[in-house]
Parts: sequence; C-alpha cells; structure tokens
Amino acid sequence: MPLLRPSTAHRSALRWPAAGLLLLALLIAVARPALAQGTPFMAPVIPAVPGVPPGFDITGFIQEATLDANGTICRPTHPRLAGGTVTLNGQKVIIPCNTVLQMPAFTLTWADLFSGGPTDITPAGQTGLALADAIGPVSGATVMATRPGFLTAPGPDGTVRASAPLPSYEIHVVGNVVNGQYLAGLVFISQQSTNAGQGTISCIDYATGEVQVGGTPVDPTVAPYACPSPPPPGVTRVRLNDAVGRYGKSHAARCYGRADCVEEPGFDPRFTPDTDNPTVHASTGYPMCIPRVNPFIAGAVDPECPQSNRPLAPYCRSFPAELGLTPFPTPNMGYCMTYVMDAPRTSPPPGVTGSCPGPDPLCPTDPTRQVPFEIGDNVVFNGTLKTDSAGSYVSAHTMTANLGIYTQPNLPPAYTFVEEVLAGTDARPVAGINQEATGRVKFVGFTTDITNLVDLFALDQDPVSGVVTERLLGTHSPVSTPLLGRFRTPANNNGAFLPPTRNYRAVSRTMCANSSGPDSPCTLQQRSTETFANGLNAGQYLLPNFEFIFPENLLFGEAMVPNNFQDLPFLFCGSGPVDGPGSLSPVVGQLDPAPWAPPMDDPIFHGSLCPTARGVAAREFPPVAGAPDVLTIVAASWDNRAGKGKVNLVVTSSKSPAPAGMFMTASLVNAGLQPGVPGSVDNPINVGMVLAGNSPAAPAVCPTTEPCWQLLAPGFIVDPQGAGGNGIPTLVPPTQITVRSSYGGKATTTAITTRACVPTRRLTCL
Repeated sequence: MPLLRPSTAHRSALRWPAAGLLLLALLIAVARPALAQGTPFMAPVIPAVPGVPPGFDITGFIQEATLDANGTICRPTHPRLAGGTVTLNGQKVIIPCNTVLQMPAFTLTWADLFSGGPTDITPAGQTGLALADAIGPVSGATVMATRPGFLTAPGPDGTVRASAPLPSYEIHVVGNVVNGQYLAGLVFISQQSTNAGQGTISCIDYATGEVQVGGTPVDPTVAPYACPSPPPPGVTRVRLNDAVGRYGKSHAARCYGRADCVEEPGFDPRFTPDTDNPTVHASTGYPMCIPRVNPFIAGAVDPECPQSNRPLAPYCRSFPAELGLTPFPTPNMGYCMTYVMDAPRTSPPPGVTGSCPGPDPLCPTDPTRQVPFEIGDNVVFNGTLKTDSAGSYVSAHTMTANLGIYTQPNLPPAYTFVEEVLAGTDARPVAGINQEATGRVKFVGFTTDITNLVDLFALDQDPVSGVVTERLLGTHSPVSTPLLGRFRTPANNNGAFLPPTRNYRAVSRTMCANSSGPDSPCTLQQRSTETFANGLNAGQYLLPNFEFIFPENLLFGEAMVPNNFQDLPFLFCGSGPVDGPGSLSPVVGQLDPAPWAPPMDDPIFHGSLCPTARGVAAREFPPVAGAPDVLTIVAASWDNRAGKGKVNLVVTSSKSPAPAGMFMTASLVNAGLQPGVPGSVDNPINVGMVLAGNSPAAPAVCPTTEPCWQLLAPGFIVDPQGAGGNGIPTLVPPTQITVRSSYGGKATTTAITTRACVPTRRLTCL
C-alpha cells in the first residue's frame, strides 16, 4: 500500500471499511517485537558532582532573600560584606560574602540591601523586595495579613485608597554550580529590568516635582498651577526618585523641614538615579531637571534649572557656519527642540528686559546649568511602579527627553553619557570543552561637543585601596555616524581589552582642552575636576557594566562551560573600600565561597595584582608509569590581522587515540615583557588545549585522520606599556610555547609564525 500524503490521509481513512481497519491493527500488533517484561532499561552512572562547574544564568522574581548574619555560609570581615541566599524560580542560590550587587543606577552590598530599604514600611531584617517579605508592622504602613509581600500606602487621612498590590522585584543572577551548590558571581536587581514608559509630558506639578505623561496638555500659567489628581485615564504619573535633589526637588520618606523636599511614603533610596553621572538627560546626554518653582509665575526662577535654558523659536542656535553643518530646523512656534547652548558666561544682548536668567527670550542659555523638562517633551522613563493615595505612579531612576541639546565646540563644559556597554571575558579553554569566547568591548554613547574625540576607559581598581587606574580601550569620534554626537565602537571591535572591569568611563576631550592633543587621551591627571549642572561631573560618564559576554559551548551535549568569574579582578581579588577610595568603609575582598573551582584556570593577573588571594587549585599532573608520550608541535602561529592576537597551536601525541582523562596544557611567554607581567618569562600564561579532529566542512587541523590537540584562542599576552611605551596596552605574540601532557610528554618551540595587525576603515592598530 502506498504511503499517504498528510493532506489526504484523513480523507482516505474515512473510505476504509471497518474490517480493513481491524486487519491493519492486527498486522501492526503482530509486526511489533514484544518487550521482555522482566528486563528493565539500563540506567547509566551519573556523577553527583560534574567534573567541570557548569554555569547558570537565571532571572526571576525574588521569592525569598536571607542574610547570613551568623556566618554560616561564610565569615565576612565586616557585617556589611555578609552573604546570604536568594530563591528565584524555586532555586536557592548562595550569595557569597563580598558580593557587590547592581541596582538600576545604584551599587550596594548584599547586606546593605537589608538595611537600605524604605524605613517607614520595611521591618528590620527584610529587603521589602521578596514575595516572602511580610511588610509591617511599621508606622505608616498597612498590609493585608493574607497578602505578604504586597504594599499599600495610606492616604493623608490614614485611610487606604489605593489598595492595588504592587509587583514583586526581579533578580538576575549569573553563577556556577560548584560541588552541587548554586553560587552567584554577579547579581542585578530591579523591579523589572525592561520596564519602561514613553509619551509626551502633559502636565508638570512644580510643588511635588511630578510630571504627567499622556493626555491633554495642562496650561502651567493658570491657577491652581497643579496637575489633575487623580489623573485622567491613560495618563502616567512620573516622579524622579531623587534623594539628594540633583535633578529637582529631593524626595524622602521624611523631610524633617528641609526646603525643596517632597515627602513620599515608601520612598526607596536604593532605586535612586545616578547623582554623579546624569541618568536624567536629553538624548545627547545634556542633564535635565524639573524646576523647583513654577517658572510661569512672575519672579519665580530656579537658578539650577533656569527656564531660559529652553529657548523659544525662532531663537534656536545652530553650530557655527565654519563647521560646514546644515543648520538645525527651527520650529514655527514653541520650544527649540534641537539647538546649541551659548558659551559660558555669555553676556545678555542690549535691550534685554530685566535680569538673566529671566523671562526675556533674548536671555542667553547657560551651559553650566541644567535644562528643564517642559510640557510637550516626548520622554522615555524607567523606574519602579509604586502607589499612593492618588493611585499608581512610576518612581523613575532614568528619564530621557527627545531633545538634541549641544554645547559650543571645544568649550567646556561638555556632557557625555553612555547608552550601552558590554565586555567579553575571553575565557581560556577548560577541560577540553569546545567553547567560543571573546574579549571584545562595545560602547554606544553621546556627547554634546561634536568637535572633540571621546576616550573610552576601563577602570582598574587596587584590590586593597580601591584607587582607580584608567586603562585606555579606544578613542572614537562623535561625528562618524549619521546621528550627530553619537560615538560607538565598531562591530568587530578587537584589541587588548582584558581584564574586564566592573566600571567603565567615557570622557570627552573637551574636558582636557589645554592639555590633550589629537593623539593624547584625556587622562585622569589632566582632566578638569570642576563640577557643573548642580554638582555633576561634566564631560565624562562612569557606569557599571550590566552585560559580560561569557564563553558558550560549541558542541551540544558537552558539559556546560563555566562562567570564568575568576578572570574578573573585582571578584577574584576584591575592589577596595565599599564606599570608595579613601573612605573608612570595609574592604571588599574575594568572593567567598568562590564560584570557581578546578579544573578552571587560575587568573592570569593573580601573581601580579593580588598574590595573597586564594587561588584556584592548580590542575595536578599525575605520576607517569613507564615512558612518557612523545609530543610533536605541528604548527604554532599568532595572527593579529584582525586585532585579536589569535594563537593557533596544533600538537600530536604518541598516545593516540587519547585515553580517557588525558589532558594537555600550553605555557606561553614573551621574552620582551618586564618581569612579573603576565606572559613574561617568570610569569608564563598556562592554557588548556582541546582534543580536535578534522571535518570535511572545514580546513584540516590535524596532520592525519587521527585526532590531535589544539589551542585556538584570542591572544592573552598583553604589553601594558604599549608600542614604543605609549601606555596603550597592546597584544604581543608569544616568543616561546611549551606544551606538557598528562602522560609526561613535553615539547617546546620558538618557531612561531606571526601576522601583524592590518589597519582598516573599522580597525585601528595600536
């Protein structure tokens, strides 16, 4: 009988007589072999602990959070550095001592999470963020006994008008499973990491510092000068969760008589904006604010947020004509949406009525002050959903207006912000697992001075003092893309970017105008330390990295490759005082218990950066019975044409096929490096090799059809002094490679083929 096509099978079956169907069923039953009833399937032996710690990356609600105050998990050097546990998606994860976690725009320790919450609604010993947290009893808070973990806030008269439960909080944990325990390496917390809102500002309540987004615009010049409360349907209330008043009025659970302060039940300082680097800004990075007074009332001026910094059409300044740029379009009416600020200390032109800053549209703009949000601005905001007597609102830590605000060419202050950063960890091979790793970095950001280059730095920290040393990663132009003021690294951005750091910084060379030439980066020593825009660090933007690129498996079914946390110095060595260099706060040390274990490699920087830190136990070479195997180095090359410094080493062994458990390592050195530098003669870099074979779909690796051993990885040897001593870290080739087998074989070569970097339109060779 021919097979039936799926489209006709059903129709044909309907035409079969019942007897035919019965006969077919009997034939099938006869054709199937009978299973022996007394023979079960064989169950393989599965080791209780994998040979390699598998990595994990979990995101979910915080179901439960605990603080290990008794030192059961680890013994912290200070209570602020204690660890604990977190449960998400039913999985309990250990938070090691010395964990520094990242909130959306704020950094704190795990123990700080239990003491830094809203004081008016969070009992002691809780974070107020977990589903298991039973909020209350605390003065000023109410909670239904049957709804632990959900908050409601009382109105001014003590009654609860907004009883809708607030959502739980999200935690993102990246770690490894070591000896059966889930150990965290990196921790990120937010209410919802992708939570964002967008719309047009329809009203600004200057008394409370609140903006309403969406709906019909409200005239700010008409009494009672307030926004509708509760707001109309479809309108979102947004408040800046600003504890210090950097971008407008400060907010707090209790103001205690402070001026320009708004009391906010359940105020949570852990979700504050960054008050040193503007997370409240225009699209170009210019810092923005909500005025502390209503500027449309006669005589009301906020000197830190002057209304005159929002010029009206047709007074919309463009860049000087000599730059050759097309002038910005000027709207027919209303506010300028794309414009260039005047130079600092620009004098008012003749004929200005009153003083400046003031209501006369001829008043110059002041680039040393922030720019106010206005009704009609389109904004994107990120924050925490909260509730009060008027309903729900977003307590924002980030707010961006769709405005193109620029500063004068080569005149400080300029302003900079980074929209995105990610960094590869470039893990060395582990236990022969086929993996893909990268050490590239990616930056996307904006600056208000389009005429100056932007330098990108990794911030290395002394593990004891916390003193920061900037390491230049690259320099980019803010006019190399169609969007004016944007700088970004190329797609294939390769170079000497290791080791990854917790924090990165982008700096406009405008802030080194008198000491930084075209080929000289704007270093920390040369940079202006003057603050602008109500205490902000102008011209630079420091931010933590929320995304590290860890290695990935290249073969399905192999053991999961671990996350190489030991190659992140701030986790392996520590990062100095938790509150910053020079503070008397406790010193953050190595994660304990450590989310790494053999056969993972000891970090390259261990001996030079933190020699006393507890290392990853070295892989031991077993004693060899009989003659050692014979190793032959078939090929050794170093290819830097794409700026990767890729090492390709191929070795054969007389032990072929390789016995189970056999392993091989390569030691790489460069004789020209200073003593002590990783990769120098006295501090070689050891890397595990992978058993490889030839594939018909790719160029041959092994000299024969027998498997061979290969090291194919980006370069690890870096000269920190750079080419000609320019101080820019540069990848350099190994001058000698020594290979060692677990069966006693050893081979060395200095015959290493090198291919130098080839500059292209997207690749600059250092």
